[in-house]
Amino acid sequence: MRLIRLVGLVLMAVVAMSFAVVSSASAFSSNPLFNPANGQSGRSVGLGNATLKAAGNTIVCTAHQAVSGTVSNSLLIGNVVIHYLGCTATETVAGKEKGCEVKSVGSPAEGLILTTTLHGILGLLLPSNETGILFLPVAGKVFATFTRSEKGGKECTAEIAVEGSVAVLISPVGVKQLTGKVTTLAVAKAAIDLTHGLGAVTAKLTAFGETGTLEQTGDVTFGEATEVT
Repeated sequence: MRLIRLVGLVLMAVVAMSFAVVSSASAFSSNPLFNPANGQSGRSVGLGNATLKAAGNTIVCTAHQAVSGTVSNSLLIGNVVIHYLGCTATETVAGKEKGCEVKSVGSPAEGLILTTTLHGILGLLLPSNETGILFLPVAGKVFATFTRSEKGGKECTAEIAVEGSVAVLISPVGVKQLTGKVTTLAVAKAAIDLTHGLGAVTAKLTAFGETGTLEQTGDVTFGEATEVT
């Protein structure tokens, strides 16, 4: 199933599940939901570094935050843009410099990477069946696009589009509260079952011509007390 069809399927699944009874007593639900889904904000502020690795390149960002996220319906958090701050190429392929700042196309500041607009769909991470979210671009495949960076006249990183999606673990579940935690799975590929009839998807990012890994952890704060079932 192609990722660009997921939004329409999510809306269909919300209608189909409108009368479902979901228990919050267990560690996870077979059909995880946001409760309530009132269009409340969801903001994540990073803890520690965010690290992207692909094709011998390592880009480390000292902080990150997700802005403009809203719980669009019981399955979806939408209008998410992630700001990665203090981004530097700490390792690069042979013959290129390292230690220069990296930014995205159109970014107003050096070292600032902005993703395209994303949305996140609830599901179950496989094989653990823990509650997770698949974050993917609203339109197309591009997650973020880096500009060419250089130091001392030598290239650090080429201009490159990072494509694909990422799967994150969200906790706690079964508790209605203002705060939670999200952790990106630090693997090249991660399987997530979007449940509600949407099917299983393999989340992966590609950059510099190869499959990459993205590692980060953040605290999430909702605009009102919210339970992830």
